[in-house]
Amino acid sequence: MIKNSYSLWFVMVLTGLLVMSSCIQNQEKKIKKLEDNIALLKEKNIPLKFKIIEKTNDSISLVVKFYSADSKEINKFEQKLHGQELSFDFYVVPVKDRYVAFPAKIFTDKMAADDGIVLYDYYNQEDYPAVFYSKDINTDLYEGLKDVFQKVKTGQLDSLNEHFGNMVHDIKEFKSFLPENVYTVVTHTKGGIEIIEE
Repeated sequence: MIKNSYSLWFVMVLTGLLVMSSCIQNQEKKIKKLEDNIALLKEKNIPLKFKIIEKTNDSISLVVKFYSADSKEINKFEQKLHGQELSFDFYVVPVKDRYVAFPAKIFTDKMAADDGIVLYDYYNQEDYPAVFYSKDINTDLYEGLKDVFQKVKTGQLDSLNEHFGNMVHDIKEFKSFLPENVYTVVTHTKGGIEIIEE
């Protein structure tokens, strides 16, 4: 009876190791496909634009619109936030010699980043980050970005080799985002995120 229990336990452990090994190999293949095709990603991307509707001494009202790599509007929302300084947070994942930036959160000087507006669902289309979608996207690049996006939005970032946050924000003492102006957030695959006034 004890011998049978050990045999069963051994088979279960062996099966678990085989499944885990298969998952790791599958993950490595996906990463390799992404690395092989990352050069096909546009060097400059505009994932979102925003407009400040109103700014008071204690709040900011804004509209945010999300765009695909083909410059088509994906989604939008309007929100009033407590605070005076607006910040956009991105998760940046290095892939080979490029950087892929995922819009992550919006928050203010009066909100903790953890309490900010999470942005992933606004551009999540069938588990793919639609801000990188174009009608002629390479299949391997599509699948690779989809896989990385799943890890980013579910917080499984430790399974990626490297990643880091990048924040762009409005500082009241310097040039501030002005009401009624449209601002474009531009990400660069060679590194860097900037906000340009239209």
